[in-house]
Amino acid sequence: MGTSEPSVPSLGVIEDLDFWGLKYAAVKLAMELDLFTAVAAAGGRPEEIAGAIGVSQRGLRILLDALCPLGLLHKSEGVYSLTPTAETFLVRGRPAFCADANLAFWRDRDRLPEAVRTGRATLNLPGPQAEEVWAGLTASDLVTWPLRVETARERWALLGITAETEPGLRVLDAACGCGLGSFVLAQADPTARITALDLPKVLAIAAQIAEQMGVREQVTFFPGDLLEVEFPAEQFDVVLFGAILYYFSPERVTAVLRKAYRALVPGGRVVIRTVIADEERCQDEMALWLAVELLHDAPDSEVYAFWQYQAFLTVANFTEVTQHSNRLISARKPEDG
Repeated sequence: MGTSEPSVPSLGVIEDLDFWGLKYAAVKLAMELDLFTAVAAAGGRPEEIAGAIGVSQRGLRILLDALCPLGLLHKSEGVYSLTPTAETFLVRGRPAFCADANLAFWRDRDRLPEAVRTGRATLNLPGPQAEEVWAGLTASDLVTWPLRVETARERWALLGITAETEPGLRVLDAACGCGLGSFVLAQADPTARITALDLPKVLAIAAQIAEQMGVREQVTFFPGDLLEVEFPAEQFDVVLFGAILYYFSPERVTAVLRKAYRALVPGGRVVIRTVIADEERCQDEMALWLAVELLHDAPDSEVYAFWQYQAFLTVANFTEVTQHSNRLISARKPEDG
């Protein structure tokens, strides 16, 4: 009889995490030092950069070199320059600057052990005090929104909602962020009208994107906190929720969906674009890691499974609850609702 080779467990995942952890640590440190702003101001000479941010030349050189293969810096004859990514998103004062917002997330992530031990979040992203963070994250969309237009259009097509099938839609985009999810409808249909609801500083960025997309005149901006504002009654054909409901407890999700129900005309639809957990919570990697992120970002968060959304929507009196993909749910207000 032949003998089989013994199975040797792999260190692959640990080694991989260690490698990527070094990258994360280096980029986080560069952001904390405001390094990319200093490179832009100092003309890329390491001795001047070191003096500007108060670090040793040796330590700085090692850090700067490591950032080159990441695609954040170029180096030529000992002089460093910013790549388009760093120039656009990581230099303070630029319109799409988002380093501070990312640092808010990353610094809070260092408190994950506290969140696991206590079960309590260390940051409150759903709270109005997080407006600066949300605005900072949304700022990057001033540049990146064209990359996601086609995906947004495909989602509406999956729902059977197009300019041809449902012209003249009135849409409430609740917690709209950059607004792309609803603005693509306005692009396709000049008779569509969008009401964009979010915090004021986020809406200021959404307004710029609406201008870039050529739909500014079709959008009404409605500043406010999703949990606090009242939606106009029976004014909309569609209420859209993007990546927001998983920040809230079941009671608050149900309350928000009831507001959406009142805001819709009979026969109108609520659309939820979200991350949906599998029922056993052991397969969908994005959902599982999002749950870890939310543990320390939002006190009442939960990444819900479809059956839970189905229950919330049913309690809020919606019918025809349908999961269209692992990221998209819709339901309808009855014609006699």
